[in-house]
Amino acid sequence: MCKKEKGLDGFCFQLDLLTLKSHNLGRDAIERIFFGEVDTKGAIARDLLLQSGPQSLTGEQRCDFARLLLSLDVRRPIIVEKLRNEGTETNKASFDSDPEILSVMLEAGIDEPPSSYYERHKGISFKDMGLSSIQRLVDNPEVGGRLVNALWYIKHLGEHEGSLVLSDRPLIRIRGYDHPGAVWALPLTPKAAFIAVNHPENLRRMQRVTPQRFAKQTNYSSTIQAERFVFSVDSLHERWLGKHLAPKNKNVD
Repeated sequence: MCKKEKGLDGFCFQLDLLTLKSHNLGRDAIERIFFGEVDTKGAIARDLLLQSGPQSLTGEQRCDFARLLLSLDVRRPIIVEKLRNEGTETNKASFDSDPEILSVMLEAGIDEPPSSYYERHKGISFKDMGLSSIQRLVDNPEVGGRLVNALWYIKHLGEHEGSLVLSDRPLIRIRGYDHPGAVWALPLTPKAAFIAVNHPENLRRMQRVTPQRFAKQTNYSSTIQAERFVFSVDSLHERWLGKHLAPKNKNVD
């Protein structure tokens, strides 16, 4: 279970996940400024999608929502940690093999790896450099461009047509972004989900599938990719959720 000291705010929240060692705009600059804008603009686009459908969005608003979707994936703790660690090693290796830097260090009589010297004396944090690359992933023009230009659709469920669960890894992705059969799906409410596909036949398939079957398939996808938590407002989900989550020691709320 989640730590009780933080109450409800503790769910799906990892303290200092995106905190930098230092930054002239504050250690929380990435989360507060960059992702703050992504979340705010993405939420406006989400509300329009729910109210009036994809046709109501401007080109800029489609970009805003696409950035939000990409950010959901890259902000996963496992991805953030990977960026920190792999980015640190990559940036250090780049410093330590740079001929110009090595030459300057040699002339100055400094007998230690450049990365170590710069980190200790120049205030450079290689972990911060690695984490900062997260912004480029959110604004990836190749992936984002393909998503923005995909076919968008909102699948609605009626009063008696089931409901959707939501996991702590909410974005569902099937196949690569450039694959003709690619699908992006995100539950927006217990009764509505966003869908993006590359091929018109996939769109027609999504439109034809019954809401009940769509809910069942989407809920299964959400559950099997959950990292710790799955949320539901419908007690009817308890039995099957428990069966799928128990072996992985995950939690239902």
